[in-house]
Amino acid sequence: MRSIESEGDSIDEAIGHALRALQVERDRVEIEILSDANPGLFRLGRKKARIRATLRAPVWQSPGEETAAGGEPPVVSRGTSASVDFEGRCTSLLRELLDHLGVECTVAARRGPEAETLILEVSGDGSGLVIGRRGQTLDAIEYMVNRIASRGEELASRVTVDVEGYRARRQEYLEALAKRLADKAKHSDRAVTLNPMSPRDRRIVHLALKDDPEVETRSQGEGHYRQLLILPAGRSDRRPRTGSRAR
Repeated sequence: MRSIESEGDSIDEAIGHALRALQVERDRVEIEILSDANPGLFRLGRKKARIRATLRAPVWQSPGEETAAGGEPPVVSRGTSASVDFEGRCTSLLRELLDHLGVECTVAARRGPEAETLILEVSGDGSGLVIGRRGQTLDAIEYMVNRIASRGEELASRVTVDVEGYRARRQEYLEALAKRLADKAKHSDRAVTLNPMSPRDRRIVHLALKDDPEVETRSQGEGHYRQLLILPAGRSDRRPRTGSRAR
């Protein structure tokens, strides 16, 4: 199969250069990360990201069968085969990312309660490194898998990356924390501030308290990680209670 190597200021940019050179969509190639970008100290020793892109054999092509004239694939329906192919691409991509991080783990794919959700389960001795502090590394890996794997995929599933049940444990912890701090906000009649949290974690807290008429929740700040306030209902002008912060 045809393959080329490409460079860029980031892995995404290197992949983009390769796709333009091959004139194909992202789902038509296997990506091998050869080296990541290194900005260097004060831009000295700066290195570009380098990848190898290899054309995949189309799912509609038998071994040894040539593509149609001009290299254009025939029109095929996007049913079960496309779904299986998407799962395979996401699994391969996650394994590549873990290899790049030097983590030896296994990856298993399964469908979530909602058919459009694909869950990639990571397990192994290095799984703790994949989670990172408060799940930040795991969130970053999940973001990369979704961004890269979904390119050119009209019916792409939402991909969730989990590590040995970490997502469920984190949700259980945050729900309990939300209710405990909501009680503190009600009893003190003051707002309680949680440490900066990811959008996923803030959503868990919002949903945990949405049916409690005695408190309100509000995000504040800018960027991906923001603080979340739990306030007594109708008392949004109250100052936050210091020292009440979630981990």
